[in-house]
Amino acid sequence: MKKIHIVVNDEKDKELKVAGRILGFLEARNVKCSLERIRRDESQRKPYEADIDCIITLGGDGTFIQVASGAAGSNIPMLGVNLGTTGYLTEVEKDGIEPALERLLASDFEIENRMMLSGEFRGTEAGEKQHYALNDVVISRIGSLRAVSFELIVNDRKLNTYDADGMIVATPTGSTGYSLSAGGPIVEPTARLIVVNPICPHTLNTRAIVLSAEDTVRIRVLGGRSPQEYEAGVSCDGGRMAKLGVGSEVEICCAEVETRLIRLGKESFLDLLSRKLGG
Repeated sequence: MKKIHIVVNDEKDKELKVAGRILGFLEARNVKCSLERIRRDESQRKPYEADIDCIITLGGDGTFIQVASGAAGSNIPMLGVNLGTTGYLTEVEKDGIEPALERLLASDFEIENRMMLSGEFRGTEAGEKQHYALNDVVISRIGSLRAVSFELIVNDRKLNTYDADGMIVATPTGSTGYSLSAGGPIVEPTARLIVVNPICPHTLNTRAIVLSAEDTVRIRVLGGRSPQEYEAGVSCDGGRMAKLGVGSEVEICCAEVETRLIRLGKESFLDLLSRKLGG
């Protein structure tokens, strides 16, 4: 690898101590490096320059996900260094950075392709711009505690109406995130599926729905008991929320781009899941 871009979460490596270790290691081996510092509240990333061979993120899974949209748009593989807690995506720990970099430079790794979602917001302040998500697209109420009515349409066919706090549309990667907290299923991350999961539905028999990656999902905001009593919004991968009004809808499908995740270890997803869940 000749050029590596390093993205640092400003909150996790404020003094750039970890970034400095990586820069020193790579530059001593004649690898051209660039450094970018980001904040958690920044919006979706634009595609990176095509001549970058790899992106290394320093932070947690949130940092990795935040960078994924730009990396996927440029087809650049990513390696995550875990400075956070859970670390499903950020495989490298601080005490294993140098051995991991040695393997990276020796091309001793595998590429794991992760499905992403493409979301188009209609009738919002964000316009009809395309948005990518590695984890999930979340439509939720904001402000008032009253439930909002959402209409779920799959392949142009109405499937159900929910009175709920919101709706999560997740990838297999995102199945271990917010969707899991909302009672959704855990899905093997390299699968190609779409999980639709209501948030706190006001009914006793509502469950998450697992759809094919070839399906197109539309979620329309029908409103609450009084449209003036609530606000709803939509965000991709926890980014900035765009407000939704009654009649607004979000169309979600499998994206044409994927996140290319660098895997160094031989640990399977089931082994990782058992370790993270304390099994």
